[in-house]
Amino acid sequence: MRVALICGPCSPGTCGVGDYTIRLARALTQKGIEAHLISSDNWNLLDAIKVHESSEKAKFDVLHVQYPTFGFGHTFIPQGLALLRSCVVTIHEASQAHILRKLALLPFSIRPRQLIFTSDCERHFAVRYAPWISRVSRVIPITSNISKFDGPSERSMNEILYFGLVMPKKGLESVVALGELVKSSGLPFQIRIIGSCPAKHSAYFADLKSRTSRLPIVWDNDLADHEVAKRLASSSIAYLPYPDGVSERRASFKAALLNGLAVITTRGEHTPAELESVVTFCSNPKEALVAIRSLTQNAEERAKLVDRGRDYGRQFTWEGIAEEHLAVYEVLMGARAGRESSRNEILSLL
Repeated sequence: MRVALICGPCSPGTCGVGDYTIRLARALTQKGIEAHLISSDNWNLLDAIKVHESSEKAKFDVLHVQYPTFGFGHTFIPQGLALLRSCVVTIHEASQAHILRKLALLPFSIRPRQLIFTSDCERHFAVRYAPWISRVSRVIPITSNISKFDGPSERSMNEILYFGLVMPKKGLESVVALGELVKSSGLPFQIRIIGSCPAKHSAYFADLKSRTSRLPIVWDNDLADHEVAKRLASSSIAYLPYPDGVSERRASFKAALLNGLAVITTRGEHTPAELESVVTFCSNPKEALVAIRSLTQNAEERAKLVDRGRDYGRQFTWEGIAEEHLAVYEVLMGARAGRESSRNEILSLL
């Protein structure tokens, strides 16, 4: 089986969806699928497969678009491809997208082979506005791009960790506010921010670093995946204040759970009820600091959160994600084979 995974040119670490696509290609390859990543290294091929004849010549069994990514930017290349060829499309963001981005999703609903959403909430949102996609859509959850660290590690009780892309609307203002509270309170905590910054947000990053130069905040940027995993496994508590609340779409959250951190985060409209006993919910940095002090002093409660978090995180593995994709591809190929067989039978009667 030959599958084209299309995400546009995304340098590692600059786009969560781009990183996810790279890992998905690896996981599918381990399942025996010939997975081709259509990204920065072979972007001209993406232009070519917009034309029906070129994609037929490439003999891909499945064209699978990952949307949105930084690589696509504001272009309509993926929508044009989806209109020219019936594709599988994974929609990573719908309900929280800008109104123009939501409108840009409509072309994907016209003739998809399959639409994949990353959570039930996202699928329900899309079906509410485009009910005709109900029969050709399903949910495959995402998992973390960061694996569980298996080497020796000693956890710090004084380090609070944040992990995610460094850009606006990721909750970093709350992390900075927590750093200000730690400093003014004279507490011995240090906050470590791990992440990469997309080039277009470099000014934002520079401003944050300047504002935090006198705060107990350490920046770790552009680390390799194994280095990120090691850093996660060296801390005890993560503070992940997502502006729209934690949900199943948050790969950074799953990375923290799998690496044994007690997570303090925010509740939102799409927060699963099952997380009530898995994390500590705090609506602002002041509440978070109270929770941090409590968790550092209560080893038993911290251990309970860590154990529940690991149990929750184990349901999201790359092997399982690859299996679910393989099942989708096999059903689609079976359906196509059936159509071709029927067509051949009709032609033989003419």
